[in-house]
Amino acid sequence: MPITILMGFLGAGKTTLLNNLLHDMPDEKVAVIINEFGDTSIDSQLVIRTKEEIVEINSGCICCNVRGDLINLLTNLMEQEEKVDRVVIETTGMANPAPVIQTFLMDEQMADTFEIDSVITMVDAKHIEQHLQEEEPEQQIAFADILLVNKTDLITGDEKKQLETQLTHMNPNAAQFYTTYGKVDTKDLIGKKSFDLDYVLNIDPDLLTKAHHHHHNHHVTSFVFQDERPLDLDKVNKWFAYLVRIKGESLYRYKGVLSIKQMDQKVVFQGVHMLFAGTEGDVWTKDEKRKSEVVIIGKHLDHQELEKGFQYCLA
Repeated sequence: MPITILMGFLGAGKTTLLNNLLHDMPDEKVAVIINEFGDTSIDSQLVIRTKEEIVEINSGCICCNVRGDLINLLTNLMEQEEKVDRVVIETTGMANPAPVIQTFLMDEQMADTFEIDSVITMVDAKHIEQHLQEEEPEQQIAFADILLVNKTDLITGDEKKQLETQLTHMNPNAAQFYTTYGKVDTKDLIGKKSFDLDYVLNIDPDLLTKAHHHHHNHHVTSFVFQDERPLDLDKVNKWFAYLVRIKGESLYRYKGVLSIKQMDQKVVFQGVHMLFAGTEGDVWTKDEKRKSEVVIIGKHLDHQELEKGFQYCLA
C-alpha cells in the first residue's frame, strides 16, 4: 500500500495541499493520518470530507513519543474489512523526517505492507529564512524527494531565484515545484514512486541501524484554548490585531474555529507570523456543540498573557 508523507514547517500550507490532493483523487479510498503538535486537532476540521477516512494523532509528534500510535493505527487499517488504496500522513510542522521514514523501513510488518511513494516537503517561500533557525525545516528539506515551494506570490522574482539556488544546494535530488495556495498537478506528487532510499542513506547512513530520537526546541510551545461560550467579534478582531502586530514574529502558527455571538456560521482563521486570514465556514448544525478552539504555536510565548487575551474575547 503506497504511503505519502507530507511534511513542512508550521504554516507552510500542508492542509491546503491535502485538500487539493483529496479533491483530485475522488475515486480513491484514502486514509488520512493527521498529526498535531498540540493537544487538539484543528486541521481535521479544515480537511474536506470526501471518501477518505481521517484519523488524528494528538498530544505529541509521530517522530517521537506517539510513534507507537502510528504503527497501531496502520495495523488497524490493514485489518479492517474495507480496504484503502493509499495512506497520506500529514505530520506536525515540528516533525523530524528520519524516525517517520524509519517506521516503514525497520518495522518488519510495516515494511511488508507499506511502501513509501513520496516524501513531500512544503516550503513557505515567505518565511523559510526565519524558520531555518530551527533544526526541523532543514531536516525536512534534506530528506524530501519532492519540494513544494508555496506562497510564491509573496516573494519577488529575484528572491525566487535565490531560493531555488539555496534549495538545490540543500537537496539536489528533490524535484522542485513552485506554487501558490498549494495548487499543483496531483500527478506530479502522487504515484511517482520518487522515494529514493539510497539518497536518504547518503544523508543519514545510520538510518537503518540505530533508533532515532527527536527532541524539540523547548522554546517552541503549543497552547490550546477552548470555550463553549460565544465570542464577541469586535473583541476577537482587536485581540488578533494586537497578536499580529506585537507578537507576529514569535507566532509560528495560529489557527482555530470560533463560535461568534449572533453568527450562524463558524469563523475559521489561520495565521503565520504577520500573515492572518479569517473566513466564514460551515453553518453550525443543530446537533453540533458550539465551541471555540484556538491553537497557538510559537517561540517564547507567555501562556498567561495569551489566555487573558482569549478570555477578553468572550461575549
